[in-house]
Amino acid sequence: MDKLSEVFAPFSQSEFSQAVYDVVQDPRALEAKTICPPARAEYAEAAAARLFGRAPDGLWPYATPDRQAAFYVCRWNQQDGKKEIRPLSYVEGKGWAFAAWRRDRPLYRLDEISAKPNAPIVVCEGEKAADAAARIFPQSIATTSSGGANAAAKSDWTPLAGRRVLIWPDNDDNGRKYAGEVAAILAALGCDVSVIDAKALASLDPAGGAREPATKWDAANALAECSDLVALRKAAFNFAKAFDPPTVRRPEPTADWPELKPIQTSLPAVAPFDPELLPEALRGYVFDIASRQQSPPDFAAVAALCGLSTLIGNRARIQPKQFDDWQIVPNLWGAMVGAPSAMKSPALKAALPPIYALQDAMRKQWEAAQREAKADGAMEKLDARVKRKRAEKAFQQGGSDEARRLLAETAGDDQDPPPCPRVTINDATVEKLGELLNENPRGLLLIRDELSGFIARMEREEFQGERAFYLEAFSGDGQFTYDRIGRGTVYIEHCTLSIVGGVQPSRIAPLVRGAMSGKADDGLIQRFQLAVWPDASPNWIWVDRRPNAAARAAYEDTFLRLHDFTKDREQPAVFAFADDAQELFRTWMEEIQTEARGGKLPSSLESHLLKMPKTVCSLALIFHLVEGGDGPVSAEATARALDWVDYLRSHANRLYSSGLTQIEQGARLIIERREQLPDRFTARDVQRKAWSGIADKDAVADAIDLLIGNGYCREVPIAATTSGGRPTTAYEWNPCLKRER
Repeated sequence: MDKLSEVFAPFSQSEFSQAVYDVVQDPRALEAKTICPPARAEYAEAAAARLFGRAPDGLWPYATPDRQAAFYVCRWNQQDGKKEIRPLSYVEGKGWAFAAWRRDRPLYRLDEISAKPNAPIVVCEGEKAADAAARIFPQSIATTSSGGANAAAKSDWTPLAGRRVLIWPDNDDNGRKYAGEVAAILAALGCDVSVIDAKALASLDPAGGAREPATKWDAANALAECSDLVALRKAAFNFAKAFDPPTVRRPEPTADWPELKPIQTSLPAVAPFDPELLPEALRGYVFDIASRQQSPPDFAAVAALCGLSTLIGNRARIQPKQFDDWQIVPNLWGAMVGAPSAMKSPALKAALPPIYALQDAMRKQWEAAQREAKADGAMEKLDARVKRKRAEKAFQQGGSDEARRLLAETAGDDQDPPPCPRVTINDATVEKLGELLNENPRGLLLIRDELSGFIARMEREEFQGERAFYLEAFSGDGQFTYDRIGRGTVYIEHCTLSIVGGVQPSRIAPLVRGAMSGKADDGLIQRFQLAVWPDASPNWIWVDRRPNAAARAAYEDTFLRLHDFTKDREQPAVFAFADDAQELFRTWMEEIQTEARGGKLPSSLESHLLKMPKTVCSLALIFHLVEGGDGPVSAEATARALDWVDYLRSHANRLYSSGLTQIEQGARLIIERREQLPDRFTARDVQRKAWSGIADKDAVADAIDLLIGNGYCREVPIAATTSGGRPTTAYEWNPCLKRER
């Protein structure tokens, strides 16, 4: 509750006294109008006390996937031993009310579930039991759904997809019903589900022997009775049995057809963005942007770091080892993955004004210098004209040496003016980009509002030369030479390029699929190390306030300091790790190399992990400089960079799962819309429909292959017609599926 309360500013005393608390006679009518509350948890507790008549004995917060408070569950203990449990929500236009949150309710402790995507889960019925289970199983995350035993289906259980789950039901019929319903939901999400035999566990007497099990006995009762948590935990595991989902009756398969296999998938959970991932100088304004725009803080944070990495460019480097001469340039590639409504572009624009301001200042300074140079040039031309006349006269009089001296003084008058300095680019041919990099040797930031067009261009065969250039530019200290008939030979001494932009999930999934299949697995996708794909918030509230002036000033000052630190450097500043930071990096490096080379990861993810050392070093150096460090890179900056790796790893898991996920979604879409296809259909029949996610040839082929593998259809060769042409492959549906129409 304390963490959630920090997100919201408290009401003033006057606002609190004017707040409306409605006792609603028909709370179901208000479910659709529930919104995230604009007040801290202590105000929710005061509202609950006013509505009920006394303060609740228990108050449990539920949060949205982006860690905004959603609603609260309140409990009052009665004198007769019974309890009163009510949901407390904030209703638009009414204020606090006893009303349930709308469907797809978040799970209890969703922030912990998202932050630890590999942790095992314990599901109980009720928050009090879940709190007890958290103490009994400290290595697991204990959760529950709101609404009681009859409302399990109203919660969103997808964050648990693929997890190992232990369900501890209450010892009564409702508890067993709840456990069965939750187990069935989780089994469909690919979870490894076990259910504790609550009756058998409740029959154990903590003092030894057996006893008559108490009705409604749960984890809270177990914790109150037993002080030996190790023994209690062992007993719970001993009475847990793997959940065997009930067999769904399907039409019997024919002799020629296999039984249909379900097509189920879900994206892995991702870690939410923790404010501690950013130094204090950046943190306040990044979260201010997220609050005002109602966008995930992940987007603004990635844009800010890519911008800072550009200002540092190759004018500061980090040497990861004490004696080796391996050096890393801290340029970064970031991708913000989200739906069109995820506010990617606004977050990008809000995070980069300091970059644009610096570029504008350099341009204005250059323009002023050009005006002065123009006046000086006019004077020099007059002087050169006089000297040429004197040289001509001297030559006529036989003074060839004097004439040569005078003419030499006029040399260089026709030199080209220096180019206007740049920090950012949006769209340029690779040849022009090379020239711009030569003019701006510190490096440049490529900003693309929609990255999919850029990456898709790199997929085309005629642009493989450009692809090679960008692959080289990722390292930041590479060199590149290209030869063109029109431009001649252009040598780029420093290919230092940072990239940031947004991309929709449906657009990046085919590119990921190409990398995973080996069609385009040269590491281009893996270079987007700062690829973030946060969960979309189901809620949106109107926020209309001025930006936080103090946070904004600290944020802008950070960009200015790093620009000033590097702008006049002819040779790069080289930083090393402090001794304790070196040990942190060495230990992590050994772990990541062992995992990546263990042969258990997909090749695309393995390639991604092997590029993470550059990311860790780059982030550590950026954080060190942001915090004003001028000596060896500190352990604090290095630890923060390693926290970023844990956070980014969960997003990488989601990114590389998207290729397979899109195939599965495409296959399900074909099944759902099969009535729009002929009984015998071809891949072209599907492609012509241009259904979202399977509009291209490769996506259709992959989806159909999955349908064939799961028994939904099979190939039916069609012979060539008498008019010629190649034979066509058609597909027919499994008769079982036809009977299910």
